[in-house]
Amino acid sequence: MLTIGIFFLLSASSCSNIRSTKSLFSAISKRYETNWFSNIRYMISVVKFSDDNTEKRSTCSAEYVRPSQHIIKTDLVNDDGYIYNNDTIYAFKNGEMVSANPGINDFVLVVLDLYGMKADDAVARLERSEIVNTSDFCTYTDSETKKKSYIIGISDYNDNTLNSNQIWFDSETLLPQMVLRTRNDGKLHSIRFDNYIQVGGCGWLPQKITYSVDGQVRIIERIYDAIIPIYERKEISVDNFCDNETINEMQLNPNSNFSLNFMVEP
Repeated sequence: MLTIGIFFLLSASSCSNIRSTKSLFSAISKRYETNWFSNIRYMISVVKFSDDNTEKRSTCSAEYVRPSQHIIKTDLVNDDGYIYNNDTIYAFKNGEMVSANPGINDFVLVVLDLYGMKADDAVARLERSEIVNTSDFCTYTDSETKKKSYIIGISDYNDNTLNSNQIWFDSETLLPQMVLRTRNDGKLHSIRFDNYIQVGGCGWLPQKITYSVDGQVRIIERIYDAIIPIYERKEISVDNFCDNETINEMQLNPNSNFSLNFMVEP
């Protein structure tokens, strides 16, 4: 009991010293640096909502390779999907690349890339993305739940404007809660990350991701059947997008996979 008490005391003390983006990532690095995946595969259930609130459902397969490499197969039969490689998005149709445009996948950057890194490297990666001003930092405590969040991108929550790009982190788990940013279309895009689960004792994934535009929910994704491969992949290449082995070769460690029954709710 004494050991547990000391652990929580130290945790509380370290969190109380978080007053900047650098100190936040220093705390994240201490907690997660040596215990995070470099390669992970999973399935995604997608529900898209149109303007009249009708739903379109689909299933995707995905794989992440550190750093900043992510492949999504939206159609395994016809080889449709996307590769996010660093800050470029490659789109594929019928196995052929149809576009390559600059763009950042907020989920890949915030949930996957920034963890398992040293603090200086994480801050530098975030600064290169230019999606938030890392010099602005504040805390916010919800008046009802009393839960505290750390916010990168604004210096005072009371002076907050929706046009200020920001990333929210849970003060207890130090895991990301939300990304808010105004994109080129002038609309406020938000991504919420909920229901985290640990995968194989090595890193955490949100089981639910909600995408909203100007406050209206547009997409809900649910991650399931995540696995950490025994044989790690080091690179995802645009040239091998049609190679379904990238996604389908599931050589599983029996201690590193989980499966979720999530279809009860939309």
